[in-house]
Amino acid sequence: MPLNRSALIRISTIDRCLQNRFRRWTIDDLMEACTEALAEFEGRSNPVSRRTFQNDIALMRSDRLGYNAPIVVTERKYYMYDDPDYSITHLPLSDDDLQLLNSAMDVLRHFQSFEQLSPAVGIISKLNEHITAGAGNNAPAIDLEKNTAYKGLEFLSTLYEAIRHRKTISITYRSFKAREAADIAVYPYLLKEYRNRWFLICEKAANSSPQINIFAIDRIERVEAEPTLEFRACANFDPVHFFDDVIGVTKTIHDKAHRVVLKVDSDQAPYVRTKPFHASQKIEQYFRDGSIQLSLKVVLNNELERAILGYGKHIEVIAPPSLRDRISRHFDAAYRKYHRNDSYQ
Repeated sequence: MPLNRSALIRISTIDRCLQNRFRRWTIDDLMEACTEALAEFEGRSNPVSRRTFQNDIALMRSDRLGYNAPIVVTERKYYMYDDPDYSITHLPLSDDDLQLLNSAMDVLRHFQSFEQLSPAVGIISKLNEHITAGAGNNAPAIDLEKNTAYKGLEFLSTLYEAIRHRKTISITYRSFKAREAADIAVYPYLLKEYRNRWFLICEKAANSSPQINIFAIDRIERVEAEPTLEFRACANFDPVHFFDDVIGVTKTIHDKAHRVVLKVDSDQAPYVRTKPFHASQKIEQYFRDGSIQLSLKVVLNNELERAILGYGKHIEVIAPPSLRDRISRHFDAAYRKYHRNDSYQ
């Protein structure tokens, strides 16, 4: 049962009060404590009603949240815990709960570069100390791909906030081909990760017509707010579906998906079947020798070519002709390098 922030504040306040055995708590005392807590944490001045308080007590007593709090009323007036050691913060965790917390910890560690997630990482880290102490095992069960030497991670939180709050920013960016870095004002739209590398999807403020620009985070040297330019959204960019028809991140708002047909030999067919190139992948034909023919509906870009080239001789491009020609030229160039006269001995 989900709780809103106000309900959590009230229940936590009641719990804290009832743990104090040196004071006798009436319903008015507890309602006043809840009102003060809401004023402190949420700036609310309205007093907590008797009905709201009674609903909170009933919820704490029930098992809907797993509390089953032993709240009793003595002398028909004073509220207290029948068990002096009880607290909603001392609830035992089941084996399934421990497993879920461990899994959450393993995954959250991967995103510690986002300051927005640091409170969650900290909370689960504290829980994890108790988990590992009880389980006798502090080794993670998940090892996600990561690059600890990756540059630009310090900008992720700033970029995230700019995207969330629709703020124009200025970045200092140096591409691999440029001799010097350039200052560029951009409207940030999305952060995207591909193969453990982060990219800022945005639009240059200086663009004469709407278009999407993609900047690798590891090539950004500076990020600052640009308050002189009002944020502008790109009507042709949908962050939810823009990359549905693409492998990787290379795409413009004008690119259209093409039908790509590949033939995969029997040696690699099982791998391509279980780990598709793209969500649009369909097996069109099975051959007697164990090879398969499949199709994709994707934008033609460098990432697609690299994915195909990664399988070497095991994959043949059937269509479209333009992609088949490009892959062929890549292999021709590689062949010439390995058969030139000055090749290494």
